[in-house]
Amino acid sequence: MSLERRRDTKEQKNGTVLEESSFRETDFTPLVSKEEKILIGELSEIEKEVLEVAEDILKLKRYDTEFEVESQAKIQKYPIIEKLYATCIAKLAYNKGYSKEDLFLAIRSLEEKNWIVTNERRTKLEILSNDKLSAILDFIGENPGIHARDEKIEEELGITRTPFLKHIMTLENFELIRSKKIGKTLHYFLKDVPEDYDKFKALFLNPLIPQIIEELFRDESIAISTIAEKLDVYPGTINYHLNKMKKMDLIKSSKNNEGKKIHIANIDLLKQYNSIFKEPNFSELLKGL
Repeated sequence: MSLERRRDTKEQKNGTVLEESSFRETDFTPLVSKEEKILIGELSEIEKEVLEVAEDILKLKRYDTEFEVESQAKIQKYPIIEKLYATCIAKLAYNKGYSKEDLFLAIRSLEEKNWIVTNERRTKLEILSNDKLSAILDFIGENPGIHARDEKIEEELGITRTPFLKHIMTLENFELIRSKKIGKTLHYFLKDVPEDYDKFKALFLNPLIPQIIEELFRDESIAISTIAEKLDVYPGTINYHLNKMKKMDLIKSSKNNEGKKIHIANIDLLKQYNSIFKEPNFSELLKGL
């Protein structure tokens, strides 16, 4: 081989080396959302290891999914968990140095925390990684108290009521959301949202209610007929909602110094409500009044 030929080969080899670039991604660790990082940070290292094994085991459909981990001695009653337990021992006991008891306790802990839900055949981490379920979770976070018949679901999520309810069931099984029956309707909230003001949030989903309260902020002595005219509804409708708000201690009826009937909004209660839910923002309604 000539010297020139050898030189060409070397140049060709150098040409195949990728130029260094700050735009090139060298870390191929799967992307994890902020919410996933927060939640998975709650788990111990052994729980994270067991969870990784569980992702594969839960998909094995030859095993019945019904189980409740009561004790290590009874684990054989539940084939899917026996399989998970045996696989964890095989993969983690020797390599990681975990004892059988440590692995059993980790499995039970994950089940109690709803990181493992066998009926779903998925782990909580898989749920949080699912685009559709994550979108619904974010949607409920942005629209606390939403119910399945709300038009926003189809408008913003692009799904109808039936698949929405199916996904809701999954999110509830993993205790990522909770439902609350208020009247005849189920309303949905993120799991960590306090329950104290659920009924008020459900009430304020009716846009007419904050409008009535705003009118009372402007003029406590305003007549029901005047509110009805301003909001383009029947006076009976305004009276119905006022009575409902009185029962919830949002509105109190009294008389002013002139003996005229007035309706007073419970400002303290509205402030407490806004400490949990930001919409409607009653502090904004009070500005300039």
